[in-house]
Amino acid sequence: MNSSCNQPVALPSNRRGASPFSIMATLLVLGGIGAASYYVWAARSNDEGKTNAILHEVQRDDFTLSVTERGEIESAGVVEVKSEVKTNNTPGLAILRIVPEGTHVEEGDFLIELDSSALEEERTTRQITANTNLAVVVEAKNLYETAVIAKREYIEGTFVQEKQTIESEMFVAEENLNRAKEYFEYSKKLAAKGYVNDLQLEADKFAVEKSQKELEAANTKLRVLENFTKEKMVKQLESDIIIAKTKWESDQKSHELERGKLEDVEDQIRKCTILAPHQGVVTYAHSRDHRGNNEFVVEEGAVIRERQTIIKLPDASSMRVELTINESLIQYVKPGMPAKIFPVGLGDQVFKGQVEKVNRYAEPSGWRKANVKEYKAYVTIEEPDAKLRSGMTTSVTINCLEEPDAIQAPVQSVYAHGEDFFCFVREAGRWNAKKVEVGPTNDKFFVIRGGLNENDAVAMNPKRMVSEVNLPPLPQQKAADGQQPIAEGLQLPEKVAEHSEATQSSAGG
Repeated sequence: MNSSCNQPVALPSNRRGASPFSIMATLLVLGGIGAASYYVWAARSNDEGKTNAILHEVQRDDFTLSVTERGEIESAGVVEVKSEVKTNNTPGLAILRIVPEGTHVEEGDFLIELDSSALEEERTTRQITANTNLAVVVEAKNLYETAVIAKREYIEGTFVQEKQTIESEMFVAEENLNRAKEYFEYSKKLAAKGYVNDLQLEADKFAVEKSQKELEAANTKLRVLENFTKEKMVKQLESDIIIAKTKWESDQKSHELERGKLEDVEDQIRKCTILAPHQGVVTYAHSRDHRGNNEFVVEEGAVIRERQTIIKLPDASSMRVELTINESLIQYVKPGMPAKIFPVGLGDQVFKGQVEKVNRYAEPSGWRKANVKEYKAYVTIEEPDAKLRSGMTTSVTINCLEEPDAIQAPVQSVYAHGEDFFCFVREAGRWNAKKVEVGPTNDKFFVIRGGLNENDAVAMNPKRMVSEVNLPPLPQQKAADGQQPIAEGLQLPEKVAEHSEATQSSAGG
């Protein structure tokens, strides 16, 4: 049995190779597998290669909108020390002495001494002028007082004396008249008896008339004195008083003006020595031009103009960050928003902060950035550390908006068509243009309020798919404007920006 088992089995001549049936079956199987593989490859190639699409699967995730900018740390309670010395049409005053930068000073400590030599020369000139004006004032005062006395002298003295003299003359004239009349009467009696001739009688009559004239002249003189001379002299003397008083007051004003100028110069000389108004660490207020080069360096010999800041005294207990934000992001930043501060040179140390203020107007820019608008913002550091210094560079991340579990789509996948937005979704081997309602964006993703579902596959390059989708026709005036994906120039439409701003306001509140 064993021998028979070890013997080779004799086969018919037609079984020496594979049968035609088995070969055909094998070929059919292999052909089917190849055809299936080709079909899958061809279908996939037709689905992807023909559309040339880059797909992204829409997912839900926590959406965060943050703005990160670089800024410079400064003291929120910084005290600026300025020159209060008037330059009077001169370039300014030179610094003679200045306390070294970095010195800790207390209130009242010496800071700066400015050159006051020109002011001291002016003080001497002003002093001479003031003394001269004072002498003029004294003279004018004496003239005024003399005029007052002259009026009293006339009314109470000269006038009374002249009146008394005239009245005395009137008394003598009346007495002479009475005597002349009596003598004339007596002469007439004697003439009747023949003792007095006509010539003598005529002389006695003339004496009466003369005495009468003298009395009338005295009365007229008294009347002129009382009614005219007195009034004229009083008015003249009163005019002299007014003129003397006016001149005295004018000279007083001139003297006060010169005295004020002298005191102002003395005050300016005192202000040439500047003391610390507050405790702090001395920081020189160098100024730089728009290129960042030093335009002015605080040092001994430097010329300081009026109201120019020379030294800053920062308060280390109150620190903040000054930063500039591009106009495309400023709409998201509001006062009260939380921020994280990463100072350069302190490793991974992070400080908490809060947006204090955002300027309403853009900062001035040079010709290099004529089309770039930036706005100043200030972020308060909540718990400043002693390691923080004014002028230190830092990075600030402002948390503008958070929206948990939000459907998000890349900004590249959102296509603007007129005033609407679409995403091109791949469904069952075809492209469908779905109108979407977009929310805020962080430059990477849009929050999708409606129009997309989770796990939808959207095209990342929708511009190439426009010919494969059906988009609603645009009005004639809109069609000329053309359409483009949002990612090619991220500018939010007004309704999206308003919605984003409202969301941020509610988050900040």
